[in-house]
Amino acid sequence: MAKLKVWLVLVLLWVIIGSTYISIKIAIDTIPPFLMSGIRYVSSGGLLLLIYIMLPSQNNNNQTNQNQNTDVSRRFKLVSILNKRQWKEATIIGTALILGGQGLLTWGEQYLSSSFTALLFSTVPIWVLLLGKILYGEGLKRFTVLGVIIGSIGFVILILPSLAAQFVELDSTNPKFEFIGVIALVVAALSWSIGSLYSSKADLPLNVLVSTGMMLFVGGLFLIILSIATGELQNFHESAISMESMTSLLYLITVGSAGWAGFFWVLRNTSASLANTFAYVSPVVAVILGWVILSEAITTQIMIATVIIMTE
Repeated sequence: MAKLKVWLVLVLLWVIIGSTYISIKIAIDTIPPFLMSGIRYVSSGGLLLLIYIMLPSQNNNNQTNQNQNTDVSRRFKLVSILNKRQWKEATIIGTALILGGQGLLTWGEQYLSSSFTALLFSTVPIWVLLLGKILYGEGLKRFTVLGVIIGSIGFVILILPSLAAQFVELDSTNPKFEFIGVIALVVAALSWSIGSLYSSKADLPLNVLVSTGMMLFVGGLFLIILSIATGELQNFHESAISMESMTSLLYLITVGSAGWAGFFWVLRNTSASLANTFAYVSPVVAVILGWVILSEAITTQIMIATVIIMTE
């Protein structure tokens, strides 16, 4: 039953994360990327913490006691999430996963298609395995090494046109393959991988709503600060936000929160490698949605890279 629960959460996670790539693309069409991400994660983190505080405790056996102890229970929950050590851990992970990982992903996606972004980020398992070996001495089995090699080949195929455009006179005006976006996504994948490895060993609250909410909230605050520091707000006006962007942002805040809770639940109860399997399946969802909703082209390059990376 426990294994079934893990797989049900994983399937939900794959679909939700796959849909977030296209939601991000639509949201940043009229909202600056760092600002959008900051609002998204501060709201998602706050929402998860609020849900935790408002949910009734399961310790009470009858309705009368439950009603009498509701206020006491909520005060206890408020105190329980003020652990300085755990907030320090959440800050480290939020910086790596949200600020570095998701922040750079969102910023880079303004130059790339949602499909291309999802495929680039699907290299996360490669970095998790390699960094796990370097930082924690985790072993690499023979088939694991083979998977890393295959995934790396797909990664090279994916970025080759953008890389070549920096040295050869090629048509590099297509925003889908802007080199700066590729670099941002590579750094984002590395940052995400470091955060994933660290969070699987960190001292965090056992309740997934609390631990996830803390990390999202801190990371979101840093993104809003970064948005202000980079001058995103100078030429931005709220009236310019389209209904499509606002709807996508609300989707990311609400449904995206469920995806994050699922990710950290798997991460805390299994391993970083299993939690990051979303990188294998979600890109397929993103490619299909990008083609159906945004009419993004599915090129031969993307098809080949998808097949190779998915077999890693």
